[in-house]
Amino acid sequence: MKALLATLALCLACAPAMAQTVSEYTEYDLEADCSVIGRSLEGEGDWVDFVCPGYAGYPFVVRYTDGRESVTYGFATDSGMSTFSPFNYANGTVEWRVRIDRDVETPVAAIQRWFLADIDGNWSRQILVVSRVGQPDGGGACALGFIDAHAEGANQAARQLADQMAENFACGSDTPHIDETVSDIVPAG
Repeated sequence: MKALLATLALCLACAPAMAQTVSEYTEYDLEADCSVIGRSLEGEGDWVDFVCPGYAGYPFVVRYTDGRESVTYGFATDSGMSTFSPFNYANGTVEWRVRIDRDVETPVAAIQRWFLADIDGNWSRQILVVSRVGQPDGGGACALGFIDAHAEGANQAARQLADQMAENFACGSDTPHIDETVSDIVPAG
């Protein structure tokens, strides 16, 4: 019996750990923490692109254009998000949904809060944007969900959406989830 228990204990110790998903957070200040990678020239309008350090070596790109921002997370060659029509800005904290499998941490989704101006210029609306993180081996980066940040349980809903959709979401062909209460300001495409 002791030999059987010892064998069982050894098998359990050698068994691969189940993958799990956890939240990790990074904070940034565009001016202090990010590098300018592109900027408008005289007469080209008002735009600038920044690359910022993310989590576990995954960068993200913030694009600022005429009072509006968009963000692409991870490794991607195309912009992962259209911006909103109203003036807006992203909160300086990114929640990364990180899959841990055999001690390897892979950011698979990012959740970020956005502040949007109303017609009077008040920052009255907030949206949680859930995005697929681009991987080094491809797969694209894009927004996969838009959650009304004022709704009860919004943060948990964003995490669930990220965990259920991010790894298998096909950017460019799958349809993002959009809460009905924010559908009037979510960009098409």
